[in-house]
Amino acid sequence: MFRFRSQRYALVKYGSYALLMLGLFLLQSSRGTRLCLWGGVWNMTPFFVASVALLEGPYAGGGFGFAAGMLLAVNSTAPEGLSALLLSLFGILFGLFGAEYLRPVILSALSGGLICMTVQAVLRYLFYDLPVYRAGLAWALRQFAGELILALPAGALVWLIVRRLHRRFSEDVL
Repeated sequence: MFRFRSQRYALVKYGSYALLMLGLFLLQSSRGTRLCLWGGVWNMTPFFVASVALLEGPYAGGGFGFAAGMLLAVNSTAPEGLSALLLSLFGILFGLFGAEYLRPVILSALSGGLICMTVQAVLRYLFYDLPVYRAGLAWALRQFAGELILALPAGALVWLIVRRLHRRFSEDVL
């Protein structure tokens, strides 16, 4: 009886995470809800992956990072699979690091999302903005500042939602 109940709760929990991930993707990529500031758009995906990796571990973080990266590849001009590779590696590494050295609190999740956003911005500048548009460093920093201003409050909200789902469907809480 307990085994069936825990499997059902895990299925519902991961299904809820998947629906949240899909909802976040639709919010940040749809025409009417896509926010822009100084050339940067909001991206809640790194904060979602960091939250899941911090609360559920590296396997769930890597899996949801891969799925979120594939969703982002649908709406991106980057080669397919690059964001999936980056987010899945980030989910695995941050999950391993978080399990060993971090407490599952909001500052840990926000710092993880911030690290992922920084790596994405540096790679985007070096391999896309600089060679294609000949963009200057000041332009890239302004775009990154716009992304940060938009994403940090949304990342805190994502952490609260993921933590609530985790607490609702975890075995030790039940």
